[in-house]
Amino acid sequence: MLIHHRFIVATLAICGGLPLAAHSGCPAPGEWWQAQLAISNSDLLAQAAQQQVVLLGEQHVVVDHHRWQLSTLAGLYALRDDMIIGLEMLPRSTQPVLDSWITGSLSEQELLEQTQWQEVWGFDPELYLPILHFARLHHIPLIALNITPALRQRLVEEGFENVPAEQRYHIPAPVPPDDSYKARLAEVFARHDTMDQDDPERLNRFIDAQLSWDVAMAHELANAAQNGTLAVGLMGMGHITYSEGVPHQLSGMNIERTFSLLPWEQQDCEVPDAYLADAVFILSPLPEEGPTRSQ
Repeated sequence: MLIHHRFIVATLAICGGLPLAAHSGCPAPGEWWQAQLAISNSDLLAQAAQQQVVLLGEQHVVVDHHRWQLSTLAGLYALRDDMIIGLEMLPRSTQPVLDSWITGSLSEQELLEQTQWQEVWGFDPELYLPILHFARLHHIPLIALNITPALRQRLVEEGFENVPAEQRYHIPAPVPPDDSYKARLAEVFARHDTMDQDDPERLNRFIDAQLSWDVAMAHELANAAQNGTLAVGLMGMGHITYSEGVPHQLSGMNIERTFSLLPWEQQDCEVPDAYLADAVFILSPLPEEGPTRSQ
């Protein structure tokens, strides 16, 4: 996956197949960077369009992350008519509502009410509505990737094998995580002040819950990609970085071509970590007053 893509890009660069340029200064906002090299928008999107699954990460409250997702979706759709958009934001039970939205039979308010947006997701819908309208305008299917917290808890407590397949949407048990992912999740766990940091069982349950989340989203994306459709998933960056979350679970489902893309805020001429994702899009630094950019 990630290493495979990096090898291809480096080889093509050596052979003159891609107009890559080694950085001679700071990465600039508006640039794509791949393996610590700048790459043109057209070449990056051409790579992405050849994948089975493309993952677009986000910090949920950052407006520019969603603007970047929308522009990337538009670029991909210009190259691939057979595309679906998968949403971490909604559980599978809301799929009929998304289908009705795409047909144009629901208003914004009806969409939010019938999906119970505030209850199941909670982040400002205004951040996501431009993407939802883009999908409806072009009749691009929207796919609910998530499962409810109640089902995640049940899978953790009872184990996948003990929950009937039809009640877990036939989601398979997750592939065991790499040690690096477990360590990163342990760091996240440690930042939850309300949790008992000295209880290893609570940490294990936290990791198992995250794996259930990852494998659920990977499973639905893999299903969508099986017939040749380009499946594009929108989700939090933590599920994507270093190919350790959803990409790792997709690999376990024999999805061989996954492409992880992230937005990346430029800071002090820092060059993006080549292992963070298959490519990153450079944004201006976030304003000091908070994570949400002004309209």
